Amino acid sequence: MSETKKRRKLDKRPIAYCVLSFFMAAFLFLLSICISLRFTLLSNDYMLSTMADSEYYTQVTEEFRQNLESLGHASGLNSEFTNNFVQSMDIRQDVTDYINAFYTGQSTVVNKTPFKQKFRAAIDQYAEENKKEGQEPSEKALEYLTNEAATIYADCIQIPFFAVIANFIYKLTTPMNITIAVLALLCAVIVVIIYFTNSEFRHRTYRYLSYAFSGAFLCTIVLPAFMHFSGIISKVSINSRSLYNLFVNYFDGMFRYMWIFALAYLVLGVLFFAAFASKHKRLVNNH
Repeated sequence: MSETKKRRKLDKRPIAYCVLSFFMAAFLFLLSICISLRFTLLSNDYMLSTMADSEYYTQVTEEFRQNLESLGHASGLNSEFTNNFVQSMDIRQDVTDYINAFYTGQSTVVNKTPFKQKFRAAIDQYAEENKKEGQEPSEKALEYLTNEAATIYADCIQIPFFAVIANFIYKLTTPMNITIAVLALLCAVIVVIIYFTNSEFRHRTYRYLSYAFSGAFLCTIVLPAFMHFSGIISKVSINSRSLYNLFVNYFDGMFRYMWIFALAYLVLGVLFFAAFASKHKRLVNNH
């Protein structure tokens, strides 16, 4: 009777290890999500690099020039003034300052004051050089023109949909780092448990680790594969070309991280399964 009970007790171990493999797969999947978010959505370096890769600065400068030129034509400013003024603006630096302020929790609003001062000085000089008797613009008209130009400039610099999640991004960075550390620790603990409790039958260790990494691969690949084959990202409706390209490149890069994790999990799963098969075959042949 005691021997039968012992066998039943031993028979429960594979179930326990499968449960551990399941939890490890879940933790690995969550780890891939958290790390992907940490180095994309929660990283200003990623945002700036994506802007550079998608030619965002060039496109947003051209959009600003076109919008300012439209405003200028309605207000009596020629194209030469618009082109010279746009060339005098360091839009790349202003975008960088905005992104850095955004990610440090300082502000999600573009400071229009420096722009207004520079634009007002430019139109004052233009008005002085091109003034005609009896056609001097009124102070009210100049102020209106300056405010409109500043609004156009702010709209080009700021990222509309990011302002909505500003506090979320700023407050989530530290908890995300802690979550990543905890998930990595939990995975390490499960590996240690599986490894040291199967010291006599090492092939079992490889089998359950292959289960864990294979499960993590299946979970991780679902979202990026769905987004890729459905084409949802590329179908998003954004009127601004610069923002559209930034949006597509931004999320493509985010899901690229998940593809990398999925591939790593797949490789590890295959390697551990190959090690299990080799060890198990050798054990069978020896007996």
